[in-house]
Amino acid sequence: MRTGRPPLELGTHGKITTRSVGNGRTCAIARLRLWDGELHRVTATAETAPAARALLKLRMAEQLRLSELNAWRYLTPHDPFGELTYFWLDSLRTFTDTREATCASYERVLRNQLNPAFGHLTIGEITARRVERYVALQTAESEVSARVARDVLGLLMAFAVREGVIASNPVAPAKARGVGSTRGTGSE
Repeated sequence: MRTGRPPLELGTHGKITTRSVGNGRTCAIARLRLWDGELHRVTATAETAPAARALLKLRMAEQLRLSELNAWRYLTPHDPFGELTYFWLDSLRTFTDTREATCASYERVLRNQLNPAFGHLTIGEITARRVERYVALQTAESEVSARVARDVLGLLMAFAVREGVIASNPVAPAKARGVGSTRGTGSE
């Protein structure tokens, strides 16, 4: 017999709680059950508790709207890389307190560096060897640019792992060997 709290109904959220996060700012937090049954923790930070609650409610309403549109749409390893980037950026903007400037920076890296390199591939075709080769080529041009691109790709592929699209993050082996690695630069 189940003794815990009853599950949230589809399309509803739990109690909104707030806490001080420093600098006079307040974070509002709630659990949200989307139309596909997934349960998410959603946060929003603002200057005051009422403002944080209002922002959280807006985020939850937007996520529910998107959830209704995508209720039965799941990413697979056979989907294009661009689909993953769309879902990841949407998730960052909707479910987290990631600043818009950070999201815009990620979007720029995706548009200018990663989509040209991986946009022709499916999610499952992005392997550690391809990542290593890309990082090595980018490092030859700019170590800083290569590091930023590798870090963003690592975050993106970690999202794919969390969503169950792929089993492991292909960027992790490249990170372990370092930015300047030349391993895996041969053709596949």
